Amino acid sequence: MSRTCTVSLFQGPGNGFTSNNFELEPAARGEVLVAVTACALCRSDLHTIAGRRPCHTPAVLGHEIVGKVIETGGPVNDWNGRLLQPSDRVTWTIAASCHECFYCRNDLPQKCEQLVKYGHSEMGPRGPLGGLSTHCRLLPGTSIFTIPAPLTDQQVVPANCCTATSVAAVRRAGPIRNATVLVMGAGSLGVTVAEYSLREGAEAVVLIDIDSERLKAAESIAGVTVYHNNPPVDAMPEPLSQLTNGRGADIAIDVSGATSAVSSALDWLRTGGRAVLVGSVFHSPPLELDTESVVRKMLTITGLHNYRPEDLAEALEFLSELPDSARSLSLAGTAFSLSDIDNAVAAADSNEHLRVVVTPST
Repeated sequence: MSRTCTVSLFQGPGNGFTSNNFELEPAARGEVLVAVTACALCRSDLHTIAGRRPCHTPAVLGHEIVGKVIETGGPVNDWNGRLLQPSDRVTWTIAASCHECFYCRNDLPQKCEQLVKYGHSEMGPRGPLGGLSTHCRLLPGTSIFTIPAPLTDQQVVPANCCTATSVAAVRRAGPIRNATVLVMGAGSLGVTVAEYSLREGAEAVVLIDIDSERLKAAESIAGVTVYHNNPPVDAMPEPLSQLTNGRGADIAIDVSGATSAVSSALDWLRTGGRAVLVGSVFHSPPLELDTESVVRKMLTITGLHNYRPEDLAEALEFLSELPDSARSLSLAGTAFSLSDIDNAVAAADSNEHLRVVVTPST
């Protein structure tokens, strides 16, 4: 059956988007065709649009996606082994992996040698692989998840990037029960890392940002202490010092990507502390690392880029258990139609909303 697909094609930094219609081929064996009902604009999309992040163009951006199954190429199961059916509400991993290469065999499917990422690819001959489109083609090797019924599109749309990455960051941090966790950056990732850390048993979270408006949105989270680090200070912030008797945080998770924030996070760790760097996914000034301090303080520093399918499974469980008042369920704000993509990007770039949503098929 022939279908027409409408796509907002990104033409490159400074060139904006064009609206194009394509004939969508039927799903090949193992593929799934999805009608996109919601796509959130992630900070990495904004980096791409501004030219801070490389991307082949013209491209179909958007990787935080929710949709409804319209066709499968033969029997295709979701992550839990359930046979996918038309009209199923789904989300999926931000990339398709081969599950056979060196990295897939070593539990790093997000670094697959044959990796295909959604929302980062050129418009292929068989249809779009991104969310700024009325339809998206899911390739074999994609882990697909049926969305728990209580969650709305607005609540769940950040799950396959923001929430899953937050889960992965906490996992990478190691044992977190009774820990004091320092989170650098109070955007979508920072707020979600804070709430998930508490859910996993952290004793306290100190959330730091230079933007006071972002911090206000996190003040209502029980167990979170916010600190406005503007102008920046070198000394350990008083709330963190009080919580730890001056020792410093057990765990620091940086989601800001700012070199100065990473440096401060390492300085404010206790001896034996652990740092997870998540936000440094765009070019920024190099970090001057005091290796003697790392050695003498016996610090552990690890990086995280994207996540494993298990993290998305956990993310959906986490979201489905949260009360409606949870901040992690209200990240997505204003919604725009696909034809209004320019205004959607402007709204996302204004920082008035943690997430802006495009609704292509509604």
